[in-house]
Amino acid sequence: MKTLFQNKKIEQKRKATMKFETDPEAGVIVMRGGIGDFDGYISADDFLTALDGHSGDLTIHLDSAGGSVTDGLSIHNAIVAYDGNVTVHIDSQCCSIATVVACSADRVLINSSGKYMIHRAWSAAVGNCRDFRSMADIMEMMDKDIALTYQSKAGGDVDEWLALMDAETWLDADKALAMGLVDEIVDVRKKYKPKAESEIKVKAFMPNVQVLAQESARRLRLKLK
Repeated sequence: MKTLFQNKKIEQKRKATMKFETDPEAGVIVMRGGIGDFDGYISADDFLTALDGHSGDLTIHLDSAGGSVTDGLSIHNAIVAYDGNVTVHIDSQCCSIATVVACSADRVLINSSGKYMIHRAWSAAVGNCRDFRSMADIMEMMDKDIALTYQSKAGGDVDEWLALMDAETWLDADKALAMGLVDEIVDVRKKYKPKAESEIKVKAFMPNVQVLAQESARRLRLKLK
């Protein structure tokens, strides 16, 4: 039984968006979409409720453009504290705060077509000059927390990670693996069956019978005129 679905709020969100699913029997959580306490997003509360229904090894299928820093950090912390072994499998994108969620896992897989993006936190603020200075200080603290998760996963210097975040760095699967942010690439390229050389030649020189028939009929009509 999927105990998560006893929580009516999460069940309604799952049905409405099909972005957040949990299967404790299979040890799988699917997270597809934004992160945060917004409509159509996956909040930290949603995730923690789902995680409570699991025990043992867990695989999280992750595809997210990011979202709320605080929700992402809460999800990260919950995964780090989880007793079982956790694998995160990145589908097509893992961006912004979703990368912090990925870094919490014991093992991170990424599809060969997947992309990984890191940047500094951004926000909107309203207020006077003191409010804006305070917001900048808070965002710098969050940036450091994020950089520390990259350091914990892949090593390196915090300032180097902050510089990469400054540049809004996009990584393909190979680069993410080389930098230590993921542990394995899953090849999802379609496997084509090789064609025999003779088959290729036949196709290359085979005329379109219908076109030739139409052309012959046209020429015959011209001769009869």
